[in-house]
Amino acid sequence: MKKAAELKIHGHRLTVKSEEGEEYMRAVENYLNNKIEEVKENTKAVSTLDLALLAALNITGEVIKTKETLEKLGKRSEELALLIDGRLA
Repeated sequence: MKKAAELKIHGHRLTVKSEEGEEYMRAVENYLNNKIEEVKENTKAVSTLDLALLAALNITGEVIKTKETLEKLGKRSEELALLIDGRLA
């Protein structure tokens, strides 16, 4: 069942519904606010929309890099499993 949570993102209140618990939603809220603050410190952007979009771009880059790393690890795990199976046979 989806639960409503009120988040505060860069000073804006936002009510969202999620299957996740309160602790998870607070972690998401904190992560996003931290990313927005990082962007704010490292850019001349002042618009809230620009800050949010730049933070979204940074987070998207992190997600893509993480997916690539997981894919490489998955392939390597499969290779090692086949090698182990070959040695045990």
